[in-house]
Amino acid sequence: MKIAIAGANGRMGRTLIEAIGADHELSLTVLLDVAGVGSEIGGLKVTSDLASIARADVLIDFTRPEGTLAHLKHAKAAVIGTTG
Repeated sequence: MKIAIAGANGRMGRTLIEAIGADHELSLTVLLDVAGVGSEIGGLKVTSDLASIARADVLIDFTRPEGTLAHLKHAKAAVIGTTG
């Protein structure tokens, strides 16, 4: 299953990246964040391109409510950990 993570540079984002990397049935496809765009985590570049979410089977979102709402427009399925 292809996974997109929104909030990749945050504490939960990094924890999710580590957990997904340990599961051979999951693959990181997209890392999204507003900070650190262009940097790499686990060999993937961090992007702010919301359209890239469509490449994943599921989005895991740990951002702010307004970000989550924008992300959902591009997601096939989502797990939301946003508070507020």
